[in-house]
Amino acid sequence: MSEENKDVVRRVEEAWNSGDLDALDELFAPEFDNSSTGVPGVPPGLEGAKTSHQMSMRSFPDRRVEVQDLIAEGDTVVARCLMTGTNQGGLDWAGVPANGKQAAMPWVSVYRLRDGKIVEHHAVMDLMLLMQQLGAMPGPAGT
Repeated sequence: MSEENKDVVRRVEEAWNSGDLDALDELFAPEFDNSSTGVPGVPPGLEGAKTSHQMSMRSFPDRRVEVQDLIAEGDTVVARCLMTGTNQGGLDWAGVPANGKQAAMPWVSVYRLRDGKIVEHHAVMDLMLLMQQLGAMPGPAGT
């Protein structure tokens, strides 16, 4: 089952990267819970995740996510990822204007699956690094 679950997560990441958001409908359960990683003001569930993705694409139109590791056990899949892109649309939620700066933000996603569909998602992202790369806050020791 673990390999099948990893394949589902691979398909999800491929759909996000290609912009094929309709392909996600068959990969997420109707009761999908992303409340721990939701964006304020964005609805919960898959529709909210799609909205968040569209917001990210406006900020980083060349956004790409590389899955660096997939680890699965039972009904859980952990993905270590790296998002790269160019800030061409700004980050309204953080008050960051478009500035053409490159960004590379690592994150870890934890997916829980049931019957071949994603029912839960949690993520830890390095938003501080992203803000530093975009010039919205100073780096370590003022760099």
